[in-house]
This record gives sequence, C-alpha cells and structure tokens, in this order.
Amino acid sequence: MPKNKIFDFCSKMIYFLKYLSHYFISHSRHGTHSPFVYKLVDEVIYRKDTLEAISNLPMEIKFGRKIEQKKYLLIQRLLNAFDYDDYEYLADIPNESYAFLLKNRRFAGVSSKIYYIDRQNLNLDFLTGMRASDMLIVNEPHLDKERTSYWRKLKADNRVVVTIDLFRIGLVYFREGQRKENFLIRF
Repeated sequence: MPKNKIFDFCSKMIYFLKYLSHYFISHSRHGTHSPFVYKLVDEVIYRKDTLEAISNLPMEIKFGRKIEQKKYLLIQRLLNAFDYDDYEYLADIPNESYAFLLKNRRFAGVSSKIYYIDRQNLNLDFLTGMRASDMLIVNEPHLDKERTSYWRKLKADNRVVVTIDLFRIGLVYFREGQRKENFLIRF
C-alpha cells in the first residue's frame, strides 16, 4: 500500500476517533446551563427542517454527502435566526452555495456581522473589531491539526465569550453580560 494511502487512512481514522470522543463527552440541550445556548440548541440547532427546505437545497449540496446537507441546513437556520447586515466569507476553496446563502439572508439596518470561516490558517487579528452581536461560523474545526489549533486559540481568546462546538461546525459569540463558556453539543 502506498504511503499516501496509509497517511490518508490514518488521518481519517484519527478524525473518526475525535468524533467518537466528542460524541461521548458532549451534551444535548438538557446538559447546558446557559439560557442563551439552551434556546439556540432547542429552537435552531435541533429544529427539524421542512421538506421544502430540504428540496430547495442547491444541487451541489443535495447530491453531496449527507453531513454536508445537514451542515448547510443548520447554517441556513442560523442565518434565519440571527439578523445581520454584513458578512465575510473566508474560505480557502470557496463554495458558491454558502456564499450565495450568506449574501441573500442579509437585513438592512441591523448592525451585526456573520463570518463564515473555512480556512486552514487564519490569524486572530480580525477579532479586534468584533461587536457583541457578531457571530463566527467555523467549518470543520477538528478536521486537522491546523484547524484544531486555530479552534483552541479562538476559544482561549479573551474577546470570545461563548463557543459552541458541534464537532463539524464551531459557533463563536461575543455576547456582553455573559461569562466565558465553551459548550460541546451533539449535532
């Protein structure tokens, strides 16, 4: 067996073991003690999608992997739940479906921004201008060592107040009046 296939197999196995670990130590909405996170998990993350939402998925998502459909629908629900007037799409390999989704959900007159991050290496300098109403959506924070390291730096940053680790998606909030907490939620 060639070395690159062995390396690829080992990488996939490590990712799967990380997922199992996350699954066993994470909580459902009942394991949270934050009213904000409980409401978010109950009303947005665990909400069932309508048949219309599922049938209106973009073709590249609809015929892709099941987990990609699940992630896309979650992001769609998040964008519907939080009003924002600006967004930034930071990706190494842009996905037109996600860019289109972010672009078409904006509301005028709201002063909040959504950041969708799907990059290997990104410094935390952009956090300087964050407002309490802003949100980061981090795609695949546990995919490899670089992303895991980046996710840990984000969680440790003093400007970040709440992180919600869904394993395949990480959510970051800068809420005022809430103590710093990191939640592991099953998704």
